[in-house]
Amino acid sequence: MFRATSTLPIAALVLLVALTGCTPGTSLIPESAADIAARELDEVATPDWSVDASLVGDPAAADGVVLAYAKASSGSLQVVAWDATTGEQLWADSAVTGAATVGVQASATIISDGDQHYAAYLRPGDDKDWQDLVLADLGTGTPVPLTDNRVWATSRPSSCADGTDICFTGWKQTDYDAGSLSYRFTTAGGEITPDTDVVLPDSARLIGNRVYSTNSRPPEGTEMLGSSADGEFLWERPYQEVFGEGTSSDGGWFWTKEKTTGLLIGAGGLFDASRADATEYTDDATQQRVVALDPESGESVWSLDGAEFCDYYVREEARADGKRTFCVINSGTTSVVKKADGSGFDVTRTDFDVDLVGVDVATGEIDWTLPLGGDDYNGTGDEKESTFASFSADSVRLIDGKSTIVNLITGEHSDASEEAVYACSIQREPLIAMYPGTGESTSFGGGDDHQACEATGELSDTFSIGSVRMVGVDAGAGRLIVASPGALLGFTVED
Repeated sequence: MFRATSTLPIAALVLLVALTGCTPGTSLIPESAADIAARELDEVATPDWSVDASLVGDPAAADGVVLAYAKASSGSLQVVAWDATTGEQLWADSAVTGAATVGVQASATIISDGDQHYAAYLRPGDDKDWQDLVLADLGTGTPVPLTDNRVWATSRPSSCADGTDICFTGWKQTDYDAGSLSYRFTTAGGEITPDTDVVLPDSARLIGNRVYSTNSRPPEGTEMLGSSADGEFLWERPYQEVFGEGTSSDGGWFWTKEKTTGLLIGAGGLFDASRADATEYTDDATQQRVVALDPESGESVWSLDGAEFCDYYVREEARADGKRTFCVINSGTTSVVKKADGSGFDVTRTDFDVDLVGVDVATGEIDWTLPLGGDDYNGTGDEKESTFASFSADSVRLIDGKSTIVNLITGEHSDASEEAVYACSIQREPLIAMYPGTGESTSFGGGDDHQACEATGELSDTFSIGSVRMVGVDAGAGRLIVASPGALLGFTVED
């Protein structure tokens, strides 16, 4: 089991004490947080355990258990739980993606209710592609009894908007004529009932905390953005009125409710439905926007053109209240060409120029700006085999050809050490699965694996303590779990 201890032998420590004039009873000056972070990027971390796994999406952990989606040897989807201390597999079950939007990555979901923890997922139902909703004890996989749990889920089960119970959107097989609704159920099991808090128009989908988009599209209709609470519709606005001409939730979305102001902060961009069958197309990367909306009226408080979230992966505890960090794309073009064998697309990005900005979410005012240029963006997908990764505030970015450590919360930055070991992400192969009701296989995003890498971006087989902290999932008791290529790794790192 790995422990973060001094890398100096005892004799060297004795000599160091002698040379510095320290005597018994004399305390050394404590290391600063910055010194500790720098040291840990140089110290080797050895995993306690490693298990072979072809993961899909991000793993989650609670109560000493790791939960993740994984591909079985047949290529089908499973949900698997492991002991975070030993890596021993505790249980596994067949799983399906459901009828959620293809672009929404399937990641493991853990529901916590006091000291109890559960896995929430969808299991294959019948030969007509309906799914069975499952809530299982996280440690044992034992299902909680649910009544009439055969569903057609257009969103995967997760915590409800009010923070209590578990919710999903879709149809219940036994009440199909009721249409697509938001449903909820409790960790005690029993009946799955319509949600009397969040309500949705017919065929709408939930895209954020109480935020939905309707299914109407031009030229026949108008896509609407709206919100509901306490069983009432709060507001609705044309989607393109909020994000600009030619935009749609089909082009992707991200929404969050900012806890200090209560504002709804969302990101959206262009979508051209005609390119669905195109063999090649080009996008203007500046045509996207971040907005802040009043949650009660839907009125725009501020907006930032060309922006996208750049602190999305930063752990909640590392963020500063009332502040968010965005990347503002000043210029850039993305060209997409379908591969001849139909296996995917070749993507090329050119002429990108990007600024990293820290924003006061109450006003939309920019507190600081760090020009990033285009080094992290320009090039082809083949050239970008891996990219620097971090869930902590400190992230490595390429700026003017140099690897630079940037604090995504403050904008402070310094040159990355050539001796240090950082973390990089590698995009996985997609999950190929049947999309319900189509009879056709569909490509779902597989997510990213993580591997150690040098300041140059060259991959390494050996993690440092610092790199494990950057991308490890906290399983409690000093245990961090890393999803690496083809394997799940368990580390123990002391504070």
